[in-house]
Amino acid sequence: MEKITSFITYAMALFLAWLGKLSPQDIAFLVGAAVGIGTFLVNWYYRRKSLQILKAIERNATSRRKIYDECNR
Repeated sequence: MEKITSFITYAMALFLAWLGKLSPQDIAFLVGAAVGIGTFLVNWYYRRKSLQILKAIERNATSRRKIYDECNR
């Protein structure tokens, strides 16, 4: 247990030291990039989930109204 907490402490110290040398513009760039990547991943996940639902509905029922209702509930 002590090895794990020691590693976490050293990792945090290195991260904070690295963060301390960055300018506010660099930090803003990194935060913006992280938000952009996060948005991409969330959109990808939910679009993939919607596509899987549509494929499952299409296999089970060919009614376009049922597909529309399932997607817009």
